[in-house]
Amino acid sequence: MNNLTQQQKDDLHNLGRLGFSYRDVALNFGFDMAEVARQFQQEKGEIYECWFKGYLSAQAEIRQTVLDAALNSSQPAILQMLRYYALTEQANLEAFDYEPTTENQHREDTGN
Repeated sequence: MNNLTQQQKDDLHNLGRLGFSYRDVALNFGFDMAEVARQFQQEKGEIYECWFKGYLSAQAEIRQTVLDAALNSSQPAILQMLRYYALTEQANLEAFDYEPTTENQHREDTGN
């Protein structure tokens, strides 16, 4: 499932921005459900990467809006930004337990 057209890439980006799931993506495009699920599980592949760029860009815009409101003294926005920061700090702590592997190590481990 490589070599997506530019229109498919744009559509995947838009579905990501709107928060649609991998199932919705697969059904919308007629892609193999197992292949799309695999890309989302592994967080790599052309479909996932196009979708994720859209998803992340929307999240960034939303957080920017919340930050702007927080900086203008909105108490709910301040609390939401603190939640975002706490989630980010927790996710970043997981990096200390992360053991990166090279592509060659992965191939040796899986026999590919």
